[in-house]
Amino acid sequence: DPTNPLTTRVIVNRLWHHVFGQGLVPTVNDFGVMGTAPSHPELLDFLAQDLVRNGWSLKHLIRQMVLSRTYQMSATPSAVALAEDPANRLLQHMPVRRLDAEGVRDHILASSGSLDRTSYGSSVPAYVDDLPQSRAKPPVSGPLNGDNRRSVYLELRRNFLPTFLRAFDLPNATEPIGVRHSTNVPAQSLALMNDPFVHEQAKDWAKRITQSELTQNERINQIHLAAFSRPATDAEKTWARSVLDAMATAHGTTPETTEPWTDLCHLIFNRKEFIYLL
Repeated sequence: DPTNPLTTRVIVNRLWHHVFGQGLVPTVNDFGVMGTAPSHPELLDFLAQDLVRNGWSLKHLIRQMVLSRTYQMSATPSAVALAEDPANRLLQHMPVRRLDAEGVRDHILASSGSLDRTSYGSSVPAYVDDLPQSRAKPPVSGPLNGDNRRSVYLELRRNFLPTFLRAFDLPNATEPIGVRHSTNVPAQSLALMNDPFVHEQAKDWAKRITQSELTQNERINQIHLAAFSRPATDAEKTWARSVLDAMATAHGTTPETTEPWTDLCHLIFNRKEFIYLL
């Protein structure tokens, strides 16, 4: 209804929230008097009108956002910006934010080269082998790697949510959540260090790397490109070579075998830059 002022604004605000990490109205579920006023009301209205003018195309709206100068700004604020706008309500720099739970898992699969990018199809049965026994627990567990499919295709059972995703704040599956929690807690580091899914993907990544015809430096560079979308710095190359030498000695092998590369790939998964958007 053209006279309804909320529909387009709510849609625009939710998309802005997912692209930038915080909506123009931070309380995405509440545009009422108990909610927060928009930081940029004119921008919110402009995008709402632009959405209607372009046939309610969400792809057009997302393109508008990600091609903006605001989206392309550095994540490093100036001293003046920190002093005058510490919460970054004025969008004077791109906020640093952590990937959501599904994004972390998908990024691991994509970096290792295992991700199945097929669209559509049936969901993958839930992996429940690591969850306590109960009468409601499915008699057959799905695969640990979820058939390498994106997390959106994983079957979710309300009482048996994936352990790995829960560590990264997967919300309760019984109610809608407008804004997810985004924590930084020891359980996440422990999940990246110890979860069998992470170890499996590190091994798969290492096998692909060691089977390539690339030189050692080219392999290190390729790992950083896959994980961080940038080449390795000279310091990172030196660090990676020292890791490979140390792990080869620990395993009683050479730096060209799979075991040292598995350990290096596992360390890459555990770097903060891997799960944060900078």
